[in-house]
Amino acid sequence: MDKKIKDKISKDIYDISYTLKSKGFNVYLVGGSIRDIFLNKDIDDYDLATDATPDQLKKIFPKAILFGEKFGTIMLIIDNNRVEITTLRKESDYDDGRHPSKVSFIKDINEDLKRRDFTVNAIAFDLINFNIIDLFNGEGDITKKIIRAVGNPDARFEEDALRLLRAVRFSLKLGFKIEQNTYNSIKKNAHLIEFISKERVRDEFLKIISGDNSSKGIELLRETGLLQYIMPELLVCVGVIQNKFHSLDVYNHLLLSMDKADEKIKLVALLHDIGKPQTKEGEHFFAHEKVGADIARNILTRLKFPKEEIYMTCKLIQLHLFFYNDSWSDGAVRRFLRKVEDDKSLELLFLLREADEKGNPISTYDFNNLEKLKKRIQKIKEKDRFMSIKDLKINGYDLMKIGYQKDRFLGETLNLLLDAIIEDPSINTKESLLAIAKDKLDHFV
Repeated sequence: MDKKIKDKISKDIYDISYTLKSKGFNVYLVGGSIRDIFLNKDIDDYDLATDATPDQLKKIFPKAILFGEKFGTIMLIIDNNRVEITTLRKESDYDDGRHPSKVSFIKDINEDLKRRDFTVNAIAFDLINFNIIDLFNGEGDITKKIIRAVGNPDARFEEDALRLLRAVRFSLKLGFKIEQNTYNSIKKNAHLIEFISKERVRDEFLKIISGDNSSKGIELLRETGLLQYIMPELLVCVGVIQNKFHSLDVYNHLLLSMDKADEKIKLVALLHDIGKPQTKEGEHFFAHEKVGADIARNILTRLKFPKEEIYMTCKLIQLHLFFYNDSWSDGAVRRFLRKVEDDKSLELLFLLREADEKGNPISTYDFNNLEKLKKRIQKIKEKDRFMSIKDLKINGYDLMKIGYQKDRFLGETLNLLLDAIIEDPSINTKESLLAIAKDKLDHFV
């Protein structure tokens, strides 16, 4: 196996190792890169560990990108591949369940491997002497397809509770089963995830729901008890029966919709019916899209999502129930476009609509209707574009010249005029719009 590993490592990595060796240092391939070699996968990013200190690394590689300097890490970009080089270290005193309060730089690769999270990530390949260092039988766990914590799982999760989520992610990413003692420890320590910053939890959660095993990830989070600390609103959806047109409860419909969704809208698909439990009246879920948008806003705000993403997600949830048919007038299509606002939102909304229907095994939805609507929209866009207040042939100053004050009535009138030209673009002239505005002003006075 040593020769097989040796031959899969790129020349650039050996060049780095020779440079470090010439300065008297040891260097090892570690972490995900060595694991992926065992799995016969291509390596995009390399992780190296060395006994050179951060200061020594900076002198040897003056063009390196410095980051995580406290933990002794530099980064090189070679042929669009990222190479991280980290000083061997020992960590201790994880007071907050997130960060070690003591980091010591060391010379012993064995001590460095002991601090790592899972056995499959705790294998090293000596780039100087070309031998494998595998203290915890990581190679055996790769063969058995097992995710196992290094040493005592409780201790590993207490050191950094984000590892609770990383265990789930690696299980999905690699198609491995979580070893029973490690699994039991995740359930026991699930509450520790509350000590982790919401940003880190968010990023790990997004990785878990990406790819083809999205629903398996959510189910594993639910079974281990982690979901109640990340997104308890989903648990409320379990067992909520829908009407006769659905064969799945709300929870499983959301999971299947997410599985069927394009990568761009995995999260939106997971949340699109999150408001159904709160709005259930018999077989009906009145205004669940509006309630769902509010719930989603609370979830995403709590998890520190960017404001733009929160806005987009909530908008898509509110609009996802549209049902197009041939009876829609051009004005109806324009009003729909006004709510959607832009091309990006339109693309995502169509993807969500498809995922919603594909998430219902007994759906009879005719997807040709979506194609028809797309063609209608294209024709109207070619003629009229998306319409907004800035497309009006008059503005607020024009209205103030005929007697409007700078108050809410001015804004209401501009929106009324926009509705009018959406219904009939031919009246978008200054003369016609001022006549409508004057008539409305007369009713105010």
